Amino acid sequence: MKTLQLIPLFLIAFLCSNFTAVAQEEEEDDEEIIEEGIEQDGVPTTVTAVYLGFANDVYTFSFKNEDGDEDEITFEKISEDIKKSYDLTTKDLVGKTFILTFSQKNVPDPDDEDILTSVNTLISLKKV
Repeated sequence: MKTLQLIPLFLIAFLCSNFTAVAQEEEEDDEEIIEEGIEQDGVPTTVTAVYLGFANDVYTFSFKNEDGDEDEITFEKISEDIKKSYDLTTKDLVGKTFILTFSQKNVPDPDDEDILTSVNTLISLKKV
């Protein structure tokens, strides 16, 4: 009978210890995301990419990533110099190859401040 009375006590202790461990693990994950964001923020990157087009207020390019796989990158922001030099809103430049330099900045998501969203800004563009 005494054993049956101890079961709820052990169950509560077990659940509390697991919850504490999970909470600590989530805090460590958040710290890693923030640290990674600091390392990448604002560092210009240059890649050769093919222009895919402008849709839904973003400019999309295709490039080969570090593994040699085809990947896409989108830009919501581009510099004024690029806007003056190239009209990326038309289909005339779709399929053309460019050397592009961009920066990536991690900012809090507008809907959830705890989540970081990556914002790419196209700094320079040169037709190959």
